[in-house]
Amino acid sequence: MKKSRKLFGIFNIVDIILIFLVIAAGVIGVKLFMHGGPGGSAATKTYSYVVQGRQVLEETAGVPVIGEKVYNSSTAAYLGVVKKVTSEPYNEVIYSKEIGAYQKLPVEGYSDVLLTIEGSGTETEKDITVEGTTVKVGLELNVKGKGYAFQGIVVEVRDGE
Repeated sequence: MKKSRKLFGIFNIVDIILIFLVIAAGVIGVKLFMHGGPGGSAATKTYSYVVQGRQVLEETAGVPVIGEKVYNSSTAAYLGVVKKVTSEPYNEVIYSKEIGAYQKLPVEGYSDVLLTIEGSGTETEKDITVEGTTVKVGLELNVKGKGYAFQGIVVEVRDGE
């Protein structure tokens, strides 16, 4: 007669050990995911970053107002509040046959816009997250506010200014 090695008639010892390992891995995974990994969570503070919009219509460059909310037009995610707006003429490098050299000339009707956006965020070893968006220099953002929208690139990230 063969002796049954099952506990409670359904599970054997190996099955029970595997179930405990899966449960333990699940608990550890949830804790790491909820608390931002082994580095832990960081305190929330104010960050600002500058988005440069190149070759933006001059009419659009004058529309952003300090203190208004800014959104990502692709995802409708809140990015922060406009802290500062500057614009300068958009210049293009063009070869001039008359002088036989390249020249940097302003293009009529277009500007470069520098929009400083401020919001609360956190910093980890890897990233700075402002209002839920991971912000890095070189990141392309589709910036949208009341009466304007443009595609820009993050050119600077500052810590709580």
